[in-house]
Amino acid sequence: MFDDKGSGIGFLKTTKARHAEEAIGHTEGLVTVLRLTMADIKPAEATLAIAKQFFDAHQYAKAVQAAKRAESIAIKLDERFGQYQKALQGLQSQIGSMKRLGLDTEAIAKVAGTAEEKVVAGISENGAFVPNYLEARDILVRATHEGRTFQEKSEIASNRIFVAELAIESLANVKGAADNGTFAHGAASSLEQTIHVATKELALGNPGNAADIAKGIEEKALKMARDMLDRGLIEPAAAMASRLQDDVRSIAEHYRKASTTLADAEILYGRLQREGFHSYAADAALRDARRTIREGSYDRAIEHLERALQAFARRTNARASLGKDIEETRTRVRLLAGSGLSFLPDIQEVLGRAEREFHQGNYSGSSEDLRIATVLLDGVTHAPGPKK
Repeated sequence: MFDDKGSGIGFLKTTKARHAEEAIGHTEGLVTVLRLTMADIKPAEATLAIAKQFFDAHQYAKAVQAAKRAESIAIKLDERFGQYQKALQGLQSQIGSMKRLGLDTEAIAKVAGTAEEKVVAGISENGAFVPNYLEARDILVRATHEGRTFQEKSEIASNRIFVAELAIESLANVKGAADNGTFAHGAASSLEQTIHVATKELALGNPGNAADIAKGIEEKALKMARDMLDRGLIEPAAAMASRLQDDVRSIAEHYRKASTTLADAEILYGRLQREGFHSYAADAALRDARRTIREGSYDRAIEHLERALQAFARRTNARASLGKDIEETRTRVRLLAGSGLSFLPDIQEVLGRAEREFHQGNYSGSSEDLRIATVLLDGVTHAPGPKK
């Protein structure tokens, strides 16, 4: 019965051809989808073209291997491009944060161009020349970290300068004997000259130096207050020293609370933005919080941050509610499986789109598609049965 070797060989070739055709078709579909992104997938397209050439030459095994290799290249490039884009967005966000604080961003902004040059230069990998997304990503991540570190140091320096200015002002306002009052005013004037040096260092991009100078001014002001104990201003000087210490301690605590809460809020907002969340209210609240921290109004900053956190909470609650609604609708659809309803495939398609949009962070689109699926589902399940 099975002696026809010619038929067997023909069947085998047909099977191999079908497998090769399916592999090429699968990869071609993937490449078509990825063309819609900004990722450079030309190396995958070139390898897919080679697979088609093997297929036309009836070298089906090689065609399958080339198609799978093209698929692997496409997936890798898409993943790496995603990492590169995420790093680029992180850098751009850091640049925006620094600009809002009035910091110089010229040097860090140039890094984006350097990273792009790395991408275009490319690298040779497993016989294919591909965009160098990974090294470009690392360049962006390092620059973002350096920018964040510089910003943190600048904020610390700015805060210390502010505290030092308070100490100078308190020293200048000491009341008492004429000679001691003159001494206090002169000492304050001397320290004011030094505070200008600290401010200049910060403007020149040397936050470490600025912070050290400001800290030295603060310590000198406290020491001068203690020295005045020996100059006849016992009560005023003691009160001033105590008040300065309390002010510094209180300001430091409020600053730490505000700056820590701001950092946590920005991290959370960054994660929500990657999920597709954008909020004018949250943007405005975070902007106001940064401004008031820069002005030294730390309690006001906390109030602004609470507004941002409320916006995040509303987002989280809406997301959880939407996810629950999708799951409940999916359960209703499962119960109708096998019922023979003509509209069921359409409902499943719309619901599937709603689920994909939900996982991609497009909650507005997901909610709209879920509403359509629900309307269709209600129409089917509430429709009157055939008359008997």
